Amino acid sequence: MSDSLASRTGRGAAATRRSFLKRSSLAAASVMVVSPHVLGGPGKTPPSDQFRFAQIGVGGQGARDVRRMIHAGGTPVALCDVDVQRAGKTFCQHPDVERFTDYRVMLDEFDKEFDAVVISTPDHTHATIGLAAIHHGKHVYMQCPMARTFDEVKRLKAAAEQSGLAIQMGNQGHSSLHMRAFRDFIERGEIGEIESVHCWTDRPEWPQGMTSVPTSTTAPISLDWDLWLGPVADRPFCKGYLPVTWRGWWDFGTGALGDMGCHLLDPAFTSMGLQLPRRITADCETATSIAYPVWSQIEMEFDGTDACPDGLKLTWYDGGKQPETPTIIADESVGEPGYSAGGSGCMIVGKKMTLVGSTLSGEPDQMPQIVAVASEDDNELAEARQAGRKRVEQLSAENKETSKSHYEGWIQAAREGKSDSLTSDLQIAGTMTQSALLGCIATRYPGQTLTWDNEKHQFAGSNEANSFLSFEPREGYLYEA
Repeated sequence: MSDSLASRTGRGAAATRRSFLKRSSLAAASVMVVSPHVLGGPGKTPPSDQFRFAQIGVGGQGARDVRRMIHAGGTPVALCDVDVQRAGKTFCQHPDVERFTDYRVMLDEFDKEFDAVVISTPDHTHATIGLAAIHHGKHVYMQCPMARTFDEVKRLKAAAEQSGLAIQMGNQGHSSLHMRAFRDFIERGEIGEIESVHCWTDRPEWPQGMTSVPTSTTAPISLDWDLWLGPVADRPFCKGYLPVTWRGWWDFGTGALGDMGCHLLDPAFTSMGLQLPRRITADCETATSIAYPVWSQIEMEFDGTDACPDGLKLTWYDGGKQPETPTIIADESVGEPGYSAGGSGCMIVGKKMTLVGSTLSGEPDQMPQIVAVASEDDNELAEARQAGRKRVEQLSAENKETSKSHYEGWIQAAREGKSDSLTSDLQIAGTMTQSALLGCIATRYPGQTLTWDNEKHQFAGSNEANSFLSFEPREGYLYEA
């Protein structure tokens, strides 16, 4: 095998090439011929007419993203994953698509072959990969949260604004009827001045509250552990870190709030124009220096907006905590379905009406499980529910021809070079992500109120809390944009 081919599938530098070649069986398995659909040809769409994307992270959520991007009109031309076994199913489904283990090599040596990058990797790698892709002039779709730290999101927001590229976070429910229904009720003023917001999830589904690192062992032959670590400090491989369980560790994930907050906080941030919270207070169990708490309940106080002139208190719940929400029995006599809030949701309490629902669906035309509750009075409740259902049906009819999935909206914006037409505005999505990450930091100080200075972008009077706002990647993983 030539050095060129080895670097294409490995890490690129001479020293790492040598270590990569020691894993010759994996290297051989990773080299594929370029698919005919990349080159064009009889019966094939020429490259100039394709939306060609490279997928980084192709197991788990990445596998779903590949399928959905293809369904939305994208053409995969490169697949990159540090674990060939976990990525194996997707690799087999696309046998002629070029494969890589190191995204840096892919960007350096193959970037002329694709227009955009889809990032479906663990949280701790989002920023370095996203910024590198922007540096190479690629449109970017990155799974949420945008990054693991406040400063990394700040860098991504700035790079997106300066580049003019289509950079979108993967909070798929933002493009659903669920989201449009929330926005419609709020923007039309039907629920009145907003008094409070409550968002909750039944996650974590993975361990949290750990007090010691798991026992180290030998990494499986299919996994390049050094590449998986990416920008974080080197350490021994431990089975307790992956797959999925990385979400519970400070160094790799963002806990339940980071995982789900970018979906469930969306109605409040998008519809109400919220900025960063001015005060944050967390109550939680088993907050440790290495892992997120078993459960948390976090209160964030925001400055006023047009929707909430006197300010707003938003409360987040996870790990089994949940606010009191309405449960409504179906009334078949008038055709009204029942309602139960379920394990995840958002409740916006207004002076006239309360909205309860969820923005987790990624399907733009799926009818939302959303209910408008006017009062406990049976007649008023029935009228409010009926009006709410009819409005949602009207929204569905109005958007039937124009509705696009989150993936379709991103591809269209990228094709047209119109970053301002993105479904999920990165500045709003970034502020929402940063607010969630500030909430994560607050769980390190349960019972204390952290005050945020938005001009200085730091916590007032807490150097220790400020130390968690940023992160310096290790050598070889610089911030590029």
